[in-house]
Amino acid sequence: MRQLMQVFLLLGGIAVHTLRAQVAPVQNQVYFNPYVYNDAFLGQSEETRLFVGVKKQWLGVQNSPLVATLTFEKPLPSGLNIGVRLVNVSEGPINTLSKKLSASYQIETGLEAHLSFGMSLGLAFSSFNASLLDDPNDPAIAAQNQSNFQFDGSLGIAYHWKNLAVGVAMPNFAAPQPFVNLNKNDEVTFSPWNYLIASLSLDYELDMDWTFSPMFIYHYQKDFAGQFEGGVRAQYQSKYYLGGLYRQNVGLTVLAGLDLSERFGLHYLYSFSSAAANLPNDSHELVLRVSFGKGKK
Repeated sequence: MRQLMQVFLLLGGIAVHTLRAQVAPVQNQVYFNPYVYNDAFLGQSEETRLFVGVKKQWLGVQNSPLVATLTFEKPLPSGLNIGVRLVNVSEGPINTLSKKLSASYQIETGLEAHLSFGMSLGLAFSSFNASLLDDPNDPAIAAQNQSNFQFDGSLGIAYHWKNLAVGVAMPNFAAPQPFVNLNKNDEVTFSPWNYLIASLSLDYELDMDWTFSPMFIYHYQKDFAGQFEGGVRAQYQSKYYLGGLYRQNVGLTVLAGLDLSERFGLHYLYSFSSAAANLPNDSHELVLRVSFGKGKK
């Protein structure tokens, strides 16, 4: 367990310069719920919707990461949309809960074109549970045994033209400080520009039955190599879903889904391990969608 502790401290302490509390947890559900990454996509479906997702990562590894997500969005008249996003990430002894209220505004820019702006504001609560470790009294461990609240916020912008959408998100404009204690000699500065997410997506209707939705995402991280990912989701008769995505240096994820009715949908995603990741990457992700009908228009 001590080795596992060293791994978490390495991820949370050494890589904290851009990763800890700066990089959004990997959310494969972004391929059918883009609001989970970019506030500007809040309300784009013009439906009041709820998504609940659970992702278990590194199967077979004790206390491996678990990500639970809830998003709620409600379109309102006059181009305004409101929403809530809750994300809880458990990584061994470290647990972080982010709670944000969101709003987006849509401006018509032409026939079948509009510009969207979005913002989320809230708090993030982090805690370190040393009792999960074999030696909670170790000085290096005891120094981390704490909890704190921090301001949390994100921004997004997106342009829509017909079935094409381009977006850029700033997931951490509040520039939160690391939760893990650093050495006094470490000088760490954070900027909202350290981490950005850009996306490009298209809904292509092949015929009355089939719709294909390719999506490309780029994660920019200051002082680290950027990461590309891309995937496609095929939808048959507006009911059945099948697709896959590839994330650079991580590997392949496949997805399948079924709309049980107009109100309920269920999606399952499985990520395969990749030798390039240097860590077990197998993961299961289950996402439930609940729609409450048209919110406006």
